[in-house]
Amino acid sequence: MEKVDGLGRAVTRQSTTEEEYRKRLDMLTRRAETSKGREATLLEVILCLGTQDDEYRPASIRKYYAALAWAVDKAVERGDLDDVSEHAHRQALASRPRPRPKTAEPRTSARKRKQVDKWELHRVGKFLLTRGTIEDKLLVLLLVHGVFLGLRPSEYSDADLQGSLLVVRTRKATNGRGLGEFRELDLSGISHQEQASIHRLIESFATASQGELARLLDRLGGRLRRACRRVGVEPFALYTTRHQAIANMKAAGKSAAEIAAAVGHGSLRTAGKAYARRSSGWKLEATVRASQDMVDRADEKASPPLKLSEALRPKLP
Repeated sequence: MEKVDGLGRAVTRQSTTEEEYRKRLDMLTRRAETSKGREATLLEVILCLGTQDDEYRPASIRKYYAALAWAVDKAVERGDLDDVSEHAHRQALASRPRPRPKTAEPRTSARKRKQVDKWELHRVGKFLLTRGTIEDKLLVLLLVHGVFLGLRPSEYSDADLQGSLLVVRTRKATNGRGLGEFRELDLSGISHQEQASIHRLIESFATASQGELARLLDRLGGRLRRACRRVGVEPFALYTTRHQAIANMKAAGKSAAEIAAAVGHGSLRTAGKAYARRSSGWKLEATVRASQDMVDRADEKASPPLKLSEALRPKLP
């Protein structure tokens, strides 16, 4: 007999599909808990999504509810829901939010801030330090060093400072998008105090993100947005510091290979196409540098292979 899920569709799931469901469920749970300010039950997660009118496209709504239906099916299989509870969950699944209108302004990364001024960073940082919670202080370190290092926010979780060499696990290294699983940043050009501060950032971030990296980034992102609004700064994201770092590298006259090696891009064109412009860079600002080995790798990857006729052509004396 053909098995159907909570939405009445035939089940043809693979392990990769279930992994996607888990990720979506975790994301929806985080959003519901952020909204409520506490842990949320599965039913509350479903009900919370049902109230989000005009937020999501129809395709996204279908994907989210498929993940929630899978979660309900799993809960029933485990015996976590009695008949009454199961009925309540199924009813909640049937109530969908109104889709985002086709005429609505698109939400793309291109609309997010790609640069931040020094005075804005200073004002937000001062406010966070005055408030002084553990996560506020961590956020300040991420802002200060983010515009220098250019790491993706998630890359701090397992970065490793080995002497004056910072080894970073590149988050987007699959399908030829990076220069390798790891990249190396040479910090010998900055003071021991600054290196110690970066070491403190890495340790603090690793401690705070244990087992809940995505949740930590969500909290820090929300904390940063609220701080910006409190001090009259147009909200920017933690990822904006990566944009600013790349703009600073461009303004400092670094080559495309040097930038790609430092920020983990597999293509020399990525920084030019998708990131902040050179004109947004801070003048006379110190910038991080990749190890020479990483720069050589970037240059080698960018160089087109010789045609057979060129490879066989005798070299002139």
